[in-house]
Amino acid sequence: MNLLEDHLVDLLLDAAASGVNVVEREGLSIRHAARFVLVGSGNPEEGDLRPQLLDRFGLSVDVRTINDLASRIEVIRRRDAYETDPDAFAGQWARRETAIRNRVVAARKMLREVTIPDPVIERMSQLCMRLGIDGMRGELTLMRAGRAAAALDGRGSVSWSDIADIAPMVLCHRLRRDPLDDAGTAPRIERALATMDNGHGHG
Repeated sequence: MNLLEDHLVDLLLDAAASGVNVVEREGLSIRHAARFVLVGSGNPEEGDLRPQLLDRFGLSVDVRTINDLASRIEVIRRRDAYETDPDAFAGQWARRETAIRNRVVAARKMLREVTIPDPVIERMSQLCMRLGIDGMRGELTLMRAGRAAAALDGRGSVSWSDIADIAPMVLCHRLRRDPLDDAGTAPRIERALATMDNGHGHG
């Protein structure tokens, strides 16, 4: 995503904000509704994303090379098994994939009924304020992702532990750069969560 040309980023932002995509080419002009979810990858060492685009991503995850020997061997074995016989590999994992799919379908059905207690909302906002998060998208995304996490677990209410678990994914890319802090963004969120836990019981 960070290697996209600026005019493409502008088009993405316009379509995301307006809900309409405009295609114009060689006399052709088409407008159509565009509700979409941005999914992208990028290497931060190759350049930063523009803040406007970064803010559009609800969740971000840091993908690193696996340093655990047993896990690395398992990845190699699974990849080799897939390349040797893709159908057999798919059959081997079909039951587990079906179980996950059923959980997701059940979660989507109950999502609108999942509640978020006021104390959890209050602590979400306190966390975002403590971290200096700009705008309201951080809290709104914490709320949506918290509901999804609770629904996936089959629970009708969001707990503070749901929010604490997903906070790094929601907030890491929203933090302002701190040139005096070499630890990175995730430890800053963990420290903020720890100070909140010291002053409150779990909700």
